[in-house]
Amino acid sequence: MTEQIPTTDNDTLLRFDSRDQAAKLALELINQARHEICFFGPLIDPVLFDNESAYEALSEFARRSPRTHIRIVVLDTQKNVINSHRLLPLAQKLTSSIEIHIAANKHHDLRQQFMLVDSRSYLFCPVAERYQGRAELNAPAAVKEMQKEFEEIWNQSKPDINSRRLNL
Repeated sequence: MTEQIPTTDNDTLLRFDSRDQAAKLALELINQARHEICFFGPLIDPVLFDNESAYEALSEFARRSPRTHIRIVVLDTQKNVINSHRLLPLAQKLTSSIEIHIAANKHHDLRQQFMLVDSRSYLFCPVAERYQGRAELNAPAAVKEMQKEFEEIWNQSKPDINSRRLNL
């Protein structure tokens, strides 16, 4: 069950412990996004992103403006490709808005997943497969620290060849 705990900024820390709660919070974060969504995890998470609501929200966000960006860094996309993750064709169509990268080998021992939105909000699972963690809808200080980690991972990552469009 989600509980709300006051933080020092008079905001709320939302704790979650189920797939359904994690997916609902991820959708809420996507819907509030205005400029950028960043995601890191072992794979493009199917619970958070491979559902009709998340797909529609991500599609609308990515098409909203040339300045909106979705950056995803994962350890591997082969499972996503095999399972026909619905975000992959969208990323292939909207290459200027959605980028998918593979993390450098030095980051392959990381098992957490997190999503950052507009330098304000985040969702964090310490162990990606458990869907237990926390989210905050207005936590710029916490997001700033997580954004530094994401930027380091992003800067050392490479574009994913499995999710690129093949022009034949």
